[in-house]
Amino acid sequence: GKFMMGSPRTEPGRESREGPQHLVTFARGFWMGKYAVTQAEWKRVMGSNPSRFTGDDRLPVETVSWDDCQKYLARLNLLGEGVFSLPSEAAWEYACRAGTITPFHFGETISTDQANYSGSGKKGLYRGETTPVGSFPANPWGLHDMHGNVLEWCHDWFHGNYKGAPTDGRAWESPAGEYRVLRGGSWAYPPGLCRAAFRDFNDPGDRLEGRGFRL
Repeated sequence: GKFMMGSPRTEPGRESREGPQHLVTFARGFWMGKYAVTQAEWKRVMGSNPSRFTGDDRLPVETVSWDDCQKYLARLNLLGEGVFSLPSEAAWEYACRAGTITPFHFGETISTDQANYSGSGKKGLYRGETTPVGSFPANPWGLHDMHGNVLEWCHDWFHGNYKGAPTDGRAWESPAGEYRVLRGGSWAYPPGLCRAAFRDFNDPGDRLEGRGFRL
């Protein structure tokens, strides 16, 4: 498949790091997790639970660093059930959009009946914490919680814009600083920071609340 990665200049809330828009054509197919990795899945591999919000094993694991994710993946891949990784940033956005071109796969706006986020937008419920995976409608390709709930680590190094970015769907392996990419917004983010094109970043060793991942 192929898609236009990034946001158009006319998109409300757009940041310069979301451009320039560019065509990505995937050289190979991939599978993407229907849900973010849950606390049950994390505990089964790692034996402990680092999450702030607990009480339901179907809550996404959070408060994990990029480095923590690499340790999880190393152990998971030893089980012989497949070869798993963090998605490339391009793969994440492609999967989030699921063939749509609007700021959210739901359309131009979202409501709290569709996703778990904070702040302005359509009036609704602010939950103030994560929700079990699959609590909200899936996107057209069957993936849940691509907007809100937890920020999701990607494999790529963070660059300040897309100039020179890979166009074949691979992760951007060359570092431009010390940060890794996060996508999707979280329960604590307003709608504008949960858009399909929004890009966040953190130090790969930071264990900040609201950070999770998808396989």
